[in-house]
Formats: sequence, C-alpha cells, structure tokens
Amino acid sequence: MKLVIITFGLWFWIACAYAQTDLNQCGTEMPMSDWEDAFQDLIHDADMPALNRSGVYEIPVIFHIVHSGEAVGLFPNLSIEQIQSQITIINQDFSAAAYNLADYPDNAFVNWAANVNLASSNLDELGRVKIANIAIQFCPALISPDGQILNEPGIDRINYLDKGWPNPTQFGTQSGMKNYLDSIVKPHSIWDVTKYLNVWVTDKSDLLTYAGVSSVPPLSGLLGIPNTATDTTDGIWCYAKAIGSYALFPSGHYISSIIDGRTLTHELGHYFGLRHIWGDAACGNDFCNDTPPAGGQNVGLPDYPHNAGSCSLPSVNVDGEMFMNFMDYTAGPGKYMFTTDQKTRIYTAMQNSPLRSLLGMHNLCSTSTSTYNLSHTVNKITIYPNPAMDNIYISVPDERIRQIRITDLIGTTVKVLHTRSCSISDLISGNYIMYIETNMQLHILRFSKL
Repeated sequence: MKLVIITFGLWFWIACAYAQTDLNQCGTEMPMSDWEDAFQDLIHDADMPALNRSGVYEIPVIFHIVHSGEAVGLFPNLSIEQIQSQITIINQDFSAAAYNLADYPDNAFVNWAANVNLASSNLDELGRVKIANIAIQFCPALISPDGQILNEPGIDRINYLDKGWPNPTQFGTQSGMKNYLDSIVKPHSIWDVTKYLNVWVTDKSDLLTYAGVSSVPPLSGLLGIPNTATDTTDGIWCYAKAIGSYALFPSGHYISSIIDGRTLTHELGHYFGLRHIWGDAACGNDFCNDTPPAGGQNVGLPDYPHNAGSCSLPSVNVDGEMFMNFMDYTAGPGKYMFTTDQKTRIYTAMQNSPLRSLLGMHNLCSTSTSTYNLSHTVNKITIYPNPAMDNIYISVPDERIRQIRITDLIGTTVKVLHTRSCSISDLISGNYIMYIETNMQLHILRFSKL
C-alpha cells in the first residue's frame, strides 16, 4: 500500500478591532472552501477518539514582548503579573470555568435545541446547549529552544532597537502590520511552532483598528491550497493593552477597565480552527450544529434572548443568538463559553494539523515534572515529605545545588534558596513546582503544601 501525505498551509489573519468598549470586531480573510471541506472530512472520519481521550492537553506558551528598552512593567514591556493574569483567563476559558460562567441563563437555548433535535451529547442536565470543557491548559514555557532555563517562565523580552527593527507604531494598515510581523518580527524571534504556542505582544499605531491577529491550522491531505504563512509565521499577535485582566491585575496597562483577556481567548479559537458563530456571512455557517444561526456579529453586552427569530427562522430560533460564545464579537465580560461541536473542531485540528499535533509533547511547560540533563547522567532526586505541612527536604545524590526556586502553578516565584531544606509554613495550601538546578541537571518536581 502506498501512502501519500500532502501537507498544505492555509492561513487567515484575524484583525480584531477593539474600540474603547473592547469590541472584538474582526476583518477576516477566511479560508477557501477546499480547506473547510477537508476539515469536515477529517471530523467525519475521526470517529471522535479525541473527544474520548483522558487527561488535559498542556500547551507551552511563549509571549514575545517587543519593546524599545522600557523598564519591565512600563508599557509596552508588560510585567510578568499582567502576563500571568492572561494565562489565568485562557486556562479558565478553555476549562469551562470562566469567571462569569454563572451568567448563563437557566433556560439558554432550551427551546431551540428541542426544535432542531440537538443531540443529547450537546446538552447539559437542564437541556441547555452544553458549555464544553475543552480540556486545554496553557502553561508558561520553562525551557527555551536552546535549552536555557527562562528567568521569567513564558516570557521572551525583545528590544526592537537592539534588533534594528522598525517601531511597530509606524504601521497603520492591516497589510503593513502583517508584512512587518511576517517578514521582520516573527522570522527572527519565533520558537519552534510544533513545540510552542507563540504569542507576540507589541504596541501599535493608533490608525490600526484591531487588537489581535491569528492564523488557522494547516492540515494534511489536500493538494493545491496556496500557502500564506509558514512555520516561520505561525502564531498570534495581540496589542499589549489587550493582554491580561484588569480585574486580576489592575496595575497593568489596558485599553479600558473591562479588558479581561478575551481577545486572546478569541484568537486562540481561530488558532485551533474555529470560525465566528455567524459563519462570516449573514446567517452563514460556522460548521457547528450546536451554535444557533446568527444574522451577524453581536457587540456590546446583549441581554438574553437576543435577536430571537433571526435568520428568518422565527419558529425555530426562538431563543436568539449565542452572543455569549467566545467566537462572537461581544465585549469580553459578555462571553463565557465554547460548545461541544467547537471542541470537536479544536481536537480535530490538534490531531491532524502538522503544526498542532505535537504541541505539549516535549515537557516544556513549567508545570511539568521532568529532568533536563546538563551532562550525561540522570540521578534520582526526591522531595520529602510530600505532601508537607511545615518543612520539606531535598535529596540530591552526588550533585551540587546551585539554586532551588519554588513557584506556584502559573509561574510566580514564591521562594528562592540554596540549601537542601526549606520552611514552607508561610505558603498557602496548594500545589507548587520546585526547580532544582544542580551542576549537572535541572530537576522539576511537584509538591503539595497541606
């Protein structure tokens, strides 16, 4: 049997305008129909093994923060706390744990689901369209491509003056900014796209009316689709003032106080192959059966039901449009859900895209328990007791400790020490990561504080 695999790359840019009310409006060049046809074939043929997988995808993310020499914490050289607040938001959003999840009405889309005979697997116990747990977690990358330990997990700070790059604020059109990113910034800063989710964060021109740009996953198995992006341009760009959560870290730099990290959530949806819920046409198709028809994008903070009877379907679409879906343009505080069919698309991309299928397979997350060998030997290392209440002890045979660093699960350093014992009585109960750097290895272990 002869097996031929033809890989194509098809990408579209998502230009998300924000205005002063955080409206995620997008000017989008959608994939050609052949791409969607291929995607639908993959979904149909997959027999859904991905949805039945156990565990959680852990995807290492690196934020390339582009600045001009500002001190850390000054715009646009965002602080690690602002980046951590962003990671918290996307982890909540991709775990069916959005901070505003309680806003989902008790009768949301119950009538519509019954009218269209929506499958029970797409419904929750109240008969509503189910809010799907995508089961993807994004963790700050710990190890750089050259094997170095990052001082700030998940952050790569780049002074564009040192690189000889132009100021990003010089580019006031979508095509100009795209060319700047694709031809200058990304090729000279990108980390291996099969191992890392790359997110670039920069200032921008006031004339540029969008706050986020993404690419869709290339697939395998279709001939003749032209490439508009490569493994040197894959990833997401966000305006620095659209990154993070004002509620979680109010000392950061934001467009407004309602910024809550949903620009990146939305762009990640595109990164995993999701379309806007209205299908980018009046009453178009997003290829998800559990998102009701929509006449177009919704903005602001609508009330449920919104636009009942839209798309000339008053007898069916009595519950209106799913404005609370992350793939609408509703303001961040009005969105809180993905659906089961959207999860199917995401997992199909994760399994079938050559630039997605290996993400999370390389032990690059700061929450991984691993040993990175710096010589040619691997020695047994232990933490005891584990869990612990007051003190922990580290056994490191035949190695000299250079530094021990303890962080929480989003990468915030809580202790640095150089001895083989440590008091943890001042830590709050929970799980922590210990990075033990010796003369030969970097050991990464988890422990629990009771």
